[in-house]
Amino acid sequence: MTFGPLLVAAALTAAASQRGADGVTFEKDVAPIIESRCLACHRPGGDAPFSLATLDDVRRRASTIAAVTKSRYMPPWKPAPGSGEFRGSRRMTSQEIATIDRWVAGGMQAATSADAQLPVNVGSGWELGPPDLVLRLPSYTVPAGGQDVFRNFVVALPAGARRFVRGMHFKPGNRAVHHANIRVDATAASRQLDESDPQPGYEGIIARSADFPDGQFLGWTPGQRAPVLTDDTAWELRGGSDLVVQLHLRPTGKPEDIAPMIGLYLGDRAPASTPTMLRLGRQDLDVPAGAAAHRITDSFVLTVPVAVHAIQPHSHYRARSMEAFATLPDGSRRSLLRIDDWDINWQDRYVYASPVALPAGTRLSMTYLFDNSIGNPRNPDRPPTRARWGWRSADEMADVWIQVITATDQDRLTLARDISIKMLAEDTVGSEVLLEREPDHVHLRNDAARLYLALGQPARALVHFERVSALQPGNAVAAFNVGTALEALRRANDAEARYRDAVRLDANYSPAHNNLGALLLRSGRVVEARPAFERAVATDPGNADARANLGLMLLAAAQPDAGLSQIRQAMTLKPELLPGLLPHAWLLAAHFEPRGRRSADALALASQLSAAAPGSVDALDLLAASHAAAGEFDTAVQVAGAALAAAPATRPELRSAILERIALYRRGRPYVLPR
Repeated sequence: MTFGPLLVAAALTAAASQRGADGVTFEKDVAPIIESRCLACHRPGGDAPFSLATLDDVRRRASTIAAVTKSRYMPPWKPAPGSGEFRGSRRMTSQEIATIDRWVAGGMQAATSADAQLPVNVGSGWELGPPDLVLRLPSYTVPAGGQDVFRNFVVALPAGARRFVRGMHFKPGNRAVHHANIRVDATAASRQLDESDPQPGYEGIIARSADFPDGQFLGWTPGQRAPVLTDDTAWELRGGSDLVVQLHLRPTGKPEDIAPMIGLYLGDRAPASTPTMLRLGRQDLDVPAGAAAHRITDSFVLTVPVAVHAIQPHSHYRARSMEAFATLPDGSRRSLLRIDDWDINWQDRYVYASPVALPAGTRLSMTYLFDNSIGNPRNPDRPPTRARWGWRSADEMADVWIQVITATDQDRLTLARDISIKMLAEDTVGSEVLLEREPDHVHLRNDAARLYLALGQPARALVHFERVSALQPGNAVAAFNVGTALEALRRANDAEARYRDAVRLDANYSPAHNNLGALLLRSGRVVEARPAFERAVATDPGNADARANLGLMLLAAAQPDAGLSQIRQAMTLKPELLPGLLPHAWLLAAHFEPRGRRSADALALASQLSAAAPGSVDALDLLAASHAAAGEFDTAVQVAGAALAAAPATRPELRSAILERIALYRRGRPYVLPR
């Protein structure tokens, strides 16, 4: 049977009327879907080109919304089904898609008014409400055309009381901002790079001293909701440090003035646990021109059990798919994330709905597939060209960052050590790749040298430092760096000569004076070492290492007040000096006979260290030994008991040693280091 066009139209109208009569309305059915799946981008001042904050906004684009949701082009959510359950998923269910389709086909009914707002507050622009601290990046103009720009901006964190960041919201303010990576630099390195560039910020890679704080992801990509951190997973805001914000900027066809803002939400509670960040990735990545399925893989075997909390992949235009997975010791495999249609425009940080528990011995693996052929519509080169690893958008990357939490702090330290060795080694590969392109890039050479030093390969470090010194023969820092590599190679005479070159080139270069003093001290030239340390402190009163060295020398020279004053100031400037000072204090406390001058010095120093690190098991243990060395055995037993109570069960050897020392103190005997 056939129907005429008028009869068909009448039938469709009747069906639409019936669907509207089903009770599908904007307020009750559609608005909650738009709010949870779309509003992260489609909000006033958001990342998308238009807002969907009102009924009228949605009605104007209703047919398009129905079409792009039905095809699953929107909302963008890249994880493949079954490859992990994540918080904040934007993937619409089939029921949600059908609801929007029924609402559109049924005449876009509203229950009450024609100008209904979505049931959320989108007016302030800050997703988490007014921030406690707003940081503004300097204004920068993105050119109208040309290649993408990677620019690093350095923003000082205000000094003040110890605070913890519970949440962060990055506001790009302009669609020329493609994504942002945010790190923290406790040194002056990033600031100096910024100051050396006449424009706001600086180009190139982020300084090695800038890193993610406390194992946290910091960054922003379009569509990413502002992550809320609880008190238990916050990270410490260290006043006086710098935020280093790397922006990927894309020309839009006209000059764009950008000035992003970062809102921080602060609390006072220290986190209950500290995450560790693992990175899988290959920096020898080399994708031949024309290759349509070039595979890159990497893996790492967990040495301790972990709970995986979040994952973030990163690549550029030529990647077509990626997968991260875990192979458990029993051979079973668990997918952590799979993206079948990689798109540089939609990168995200994915937080698991429930942490993924993985035992020690699990192999974490990642695979990227690259398409560097003309058939890849996202390939930036026409015709395709060879693509190697690099930070520019014309280069390629293949990283997977995985955030994990360990059961114990000792496990965290073990894992951090193991993964650090792997990542540092891979970073040296990347540095060498970049230096092939820019062999006279001073910053890259210094970076590569420091990586080799961290890996215990001073000979390779020396090659790079000497090249920098040849490029900058009048630079005191370059001469000093050569000295550090020579000293690591145990070429003391050559190192001393380079340190003296450094102070000749710049008499106020404090690190060279300090290293020269330490070198002289180790060679037994005590009389010469002291003025070197004094000069190091005089030229830079903020050099905590130099103050600590000078303080220890003054203690050894029977000047306890002056020595302790220097050490106290050093600890104030750099609390992390504590582990390095403890061995020196132990020597004073336990290497000499009790009740002597050295014992009094040891007790004063131990008291300072303990006050600088309240609750530190090692500092309390030292303080107890110092009281015993001074003949104060009752106090020694009491303090050692506090150390035992604070000692974690994961350090059984320390608990056993403290118990042995308590037994000595109760018998009126000090602890003396074996000679």
